[in-house]
Amino acid sequence: MSKVLLVIPPYYEYTFPTLGTPALCAFLRQNGIHAEQADLNLKYRDFLAGHISGFSIDASEKRVFLSNILKKFFKEKLKGRYYSQFLVRENDGIFPYLPYDDNTNGSFCFAERLLSSEYLWRYLEDGAENTFSQFYEKEKILDFLDRGRFGLLGISIISPSQAIASLTLGMLVKKHLPHIHVSIGGQWPTLYRDALSGNKDFFRCFDSIIVFEGETPLLRLAVAIKDKRNIQDISNIILKDAASDAPHRQISEDLNLLPCPDFDNMDLDGYDGARDGKRKVTYEASRGCYWSRCAFCTDVPLPRPAYREKRPELVARDIKRLKERYGATHIFLSDPGVSPRHMEAISEAILKEDVKITLWCMARLDPDFNYRIFKLAARAGFEQINFGFESAGDRICDLLDKGNKKERSLRIIKECSKAGIRVDLQTILGLPTETFNDGMETIDFLVTNKKFISDVTFNIYYINPANLIYQNPAKYGIECEEDPSLPFRYFTPFKNPRGMTANEACLLQQLYASYFKEKDDRNGKIQLDETLVFAKAASADHLEFTLNGESVKMGRLYNDETSMLLDEREEPIVDCVKNGLGLKDIHSSLAEAYSKDEIEPLFYNLIEGCLKSEFFVRKG
Repeated sequence: MSKVLLVIPPYYEYTFPTLGTPALCAFLRQNGIHAEQADLNLKYRDFLAGHISGFSIDASEKRVFLSNILKKFFKEKLKGRYYSQFLVRENDGIFPYLPYDDNTNGSFCFAERLLSSEYLWRYLEDGAENTFSQFYEKEKILDFLDRGRFGLLGISIISPSQAIASLTLGMLVKKHLPHIHVSIGGQWPTLYRDALSGNKDFFRCFDSIIVFEGETPLLRLAVAIKDKRNIQDISNIILKDAASDAPHRQISEDLNLLPCPDFDNMDLDGYDGARDGKRKVTYEASRGCYWSRCAFCTDVPLPRPAYREKRPELVARDIKRLKERYGATHIFLSDPGVSPRHMEAISEAILKEDVKITLWCMARLDPDFNYRIFKLAARAGFEQINFGFESAGDRICDLLDKGNKKERSLRIIKECSKAGIRVDLQTILGLPTETFNDGMETIDFLVTNKKFISDVTFNIYYINPANLIYQNPAKYGIECEEDPSLPFRYFTPFKNPRGMTANEACLLQQLYASYFKEKDDRNGKIQLDETLVFAKAASADHLEFTLNGESVKMGRLYNDETSMLLDEREEPIVDCVKNGLGLKDIHSSLAEAYSKDEIEPLFYNLIEGCLKSEFFVRKG
């Protein structure tokens, strides 16, 4: 039984396939190992969507509505269960003070709290309440493993949101198919390797943990299992009773020897990113980070790996193969930051191969970037660059060793935009010692230079494990609120005595949004004497979601162009509009269901949303 099955467990990304299992599968197959892969995360999404019922709704529409209806379900239902205390609620003192917007059993909050509780093992084996267990039963994953005569199951865990699903799967396999070796790997096990290996009970769910880079360790593990040899001394692998220092002897792969990722058996059209007919896949042209100094970085966790680049001609060869073999039209380079020199060389290689492709990547605002490189990259297919901007304040960037300078950043942004490449900026508010005035400098920079910037992604700063700030918070002027009872915590609360609060950071984000909202609406203000009527044969019905003996309903409002879900308290507005009532009447009807403070923002947000979605038309 030398066959290997690699899986991406729930609950993760639906936009495009992750790179973990395709890269590992390709490497194993290149070395003569029979390997298969499955994105169980996609199947789990469809499993949950299958619990939605309603008039005339197809599978694709169910996927669109799933997130909203799940949020309502977990917020309002499943109260009084033994695990309910681990489901984040808006009034529990945790949300919204930490970024736990997701309140499902796949949330970061649920995982970190359940993993440290006395109820963990009960939940992992609870087929009546654990939806992951129900999903594996429906998919008959144990039968598939048994019939396929697999000897090794590899579970790729990238995010804390996959932890409970992964342990559930591992426990099922170890209980019913103990002859199969279960190994977990990925960023999450690497981040929490000490917490996992320090509690031997976790080895009830797996036999080994692969930390850091996984290609060679997984190959050696598969070969050892096939040949029934000792696996004690394989580097990057942690075992329950290992006495050697093998996990600490890290293996760094030579990227030039790694094959093109293998997306065989992946449902590339099942990802949300393929809705518009575009096939998107992930690829890496380098590992590590050539800067590797940002104090807040968790993407390149400590100890940080050495930076390595794949030769440009090999990158172009692989990109050409991904297009020809899988029909890929868009490729996301998942490198933490593509260097100017590497971008230039890759672009030249792609043009030489005459590959017509669209590329998106992440990069630093590196001083070596210039208009010539960007123009070359645009010709090669680079459509968008997501720059790590973080802050316009030079003092903040210096403190965090970001390496950005405001004036230089502006030059790079302008030259990238001028070359025809979309500029997306990753921005963090509430960084250590960052004052409200510092934050205003960032907002002013973004507003002033908006014509060069396609999009801005705001993040409210929180401390994550395995970075320099986490290791030495005093150096950066903050105070962490540690909780030893939560060894798997991902977001660490902290005090920023010399900087702004999280609420002030949120306010700055709202100020930025309101500036452009005001500009967009300056010629389209809603008047209270206007009447709204249904447009283009719009109609309404209800959707129902049922799980674990509970159910919720949401109103569905739709026409030929688009759809939206409404909560119960919003439905009287639909009745008003269907009857052709004016906005004054709609506004009045809200008073029956909402407090005074809630009415104004809800009224304008909802009605403006209806107008923009073309469900309704105005009649003044």
